[in-house]
Amino acid sequence: MKPKTDVLIVGAGPTGLVLALWLQHQGVNVHIFDQAEGPAKDSRAIVVHARIVELYRQLGLADALLELGYQLPATNLWIHTQHKARVALRDFGRALTPYPFILSIPQDDHERMLEKRLNDVGIHVERGSKLQGFVDHGSSITATLFREIDGTSTTHEASYIVGCDGVHSAVRHGIGARYEGETYKPLFYIADIDGKSDKLFNGEGNLVFTNDTFNLVVPYNKEGHARLVGIITPDKGDDGNSESSEHKPQITFEHIRPRIMQAMDIDIKKVNWFSTYRSHHRVADKFRSNRVFLVGDAAHIHSPVGGQGMNTGIMDSINLAWKLATVIKQTNMTEEAKHRLLESYESERRSFAMMIVKSTDTGFTTLTSNGFFPYILRNWLIPYLVPVFLKFDFARTRIFRGASQLICNYRGSSLSQTGKGTVQAGDRLPWVEINQVDNFSTLTDICWQLHIYGESQSQFEEWAQNMGVKVFVFQWHEKYNTAGLVKDVVYLLRPDQYIAGIFEGPSSEGLDEYFGSRGLI
Repeated sequence: MKPKTDVLIVGAGPTGLVLALWLQHQGVNVHIFDQAEGPAKDSRAIVVHARIVELYRQLGLADALLELGYQLPATNLWIHTQHKARVALRDFGRALTPYPFILSIPQDDHERMLEKRLNDVGIHVERGSKLQGFVDHGSSITATLFREIDGTSTTHEASYIVGCDGVHSAVRHGIGARYEGETYKPLFYIADIDGKSDKLFNGEGNLVFTNDTFNLVVPYNKEGHARLVGIITPDKGDDGNSESSEHKPQITFEHIRPRIMQAMDIDIKKVNWFSTYRSHHRVADKFRSNRVFLVGDAAHIHSPVGGQGMNTGIMDSINLAWKLATVIKQTNMTEEAKHRLLESYESERRSFAMMIVKSTDTGFTTLTSNGFFPYILRNWLIPYLVPVFLKFDFARTRIFRGASQLICNYRGSSLSQTGKGTVQAGDRLPWVEINQVDNFSTLTDICWQLHIYGESQSQFEEWAQNMGVKVFVFQWHEKYNTAGLVKDVVYLLRPDQYIAGIFEGPSSEGLDEYFGSRGLI
């Protein structure tokens, strides 16, 4: 007999909440629980990138997120107390996305917004419960939850279980996945502060280099409320990988206040909270084991450079959600077809996680390494060359595409038809706006779609009608060509808004072959 719960979600951070929302929207029954009593106030993530806002538009969440967040107008680079460069960020990604900026929003506010939406559709997080263990029976999952408040245990049956339970994931341990990588030597500190500074509390981001360390000021608004992030250089002999290095040293804000005051001209009025932590760069050797999946920090963890961690985890959830919904709701799929579709989650997301971990590790090493070359790089090359480099459109485009995760693609995936050209199967659909109307306006549901830029063929429209697939035809404009789209061809879009295949000619046989060979029809 099929379990009452389709998907059991362990962890109610952003990744777990997004997974629950996207599954519920597709008619999947979920149960989500978390050991914590509520969102963590000392959460580290603060940056939400453009690709996430684009995907939130799918469930009508984008406007609520933008209302909560703060669009950073610029970031400044300081060497000690000397201002070296200012980089304008507003419209940094113009012509690439409807959200061409960096959004600053505390993770706990972000989580509350997501949880409220989940509550609005009748799903509530079971708080104060931790995963005690689970058994994968092959055709279902049995999980035991322990409630610390009263010491009781409950058993839950589910078709699948997803670990969104962070770096110390019980789900990851349950499937015996190795968490390969290293712990960084420097100790990070993070503080939520209210302060005053004509130079640094101006509603803009500020990166301050001092010798072999740095401080980052990320504002929530223009009124002096900001997140302060930095590193504390380790003592000699601490390699950052010992068992003891995992534990937070007993350091208070008062211990580091003198360093901060020496490095930055700021008047800190109030410290709302302060925390220290070790950062890692690790990727699990597997993201799936039969009916068990890992998402977010349970699967990969990065240095905080670029604010990629939470954003990558949210994209994991959206990638997995439509695939789980398909195998659960589409009863005529063969077991082999279900396996291949679910297997694509690991192949697509693990390769991207590996790339992100590598790039953020390189960035962090550049910012913090000792030696002559890193010193020259931080104090001379970055301050003087970066502003010149960013005057060129191609440079701004390349940096924004990478930082905002627009660059993420699934070329070579089993779900991507092979092809050639500027835009290929596996790519994110290019965003194009004409007369204040964009082609992303159709992406307001989690479903397969056909996009045709130019003239439509009746065969494709008939095929779409028979298959229950939405089709949208856009009058041709040269802007589509500039974005890399080809006139009159058919773009098949996956439910997560990536291009699955590109089809030319008057026949719909290619579409039949795509779905048929993958067991999706």
